[in-house]
Amino acid sequence: MTDTWERALADCEGRLDRAAATLTGGTSDVDPFSAPALPIPMPAALVDHARELVRRGEALEERLTGEQDRIRAELRRLPRMPRAARQSHFDTKA
Repeated sequence: MTDTWERALADCEGRLDRAAATLTGGTSDVDPFSAPALPIPMPAALVDHARELVRRGEALEERLTGEQDRIRAELRRLPRMPRAARQSHFDTKA
């Protein structure tokens, strides 16, 4: 039972690491999350580690939201580009 929970927490930690890499300029491939089927309750020995991962996830979410807000504000400051006029050409000599 503990090994399954340990694997799930290790996977969660890896996902947090990959997501955090996007904020430092790295690229990240974070697969969509799918909750593993785990026995309940979580072993008491792993609860503190799980709580730390929750704190890391919340801190990362806050940083990502801040970065999203910064980018959104930056995009609003950029001047709007007028649409390019379309020119159509039809070659009648062909």
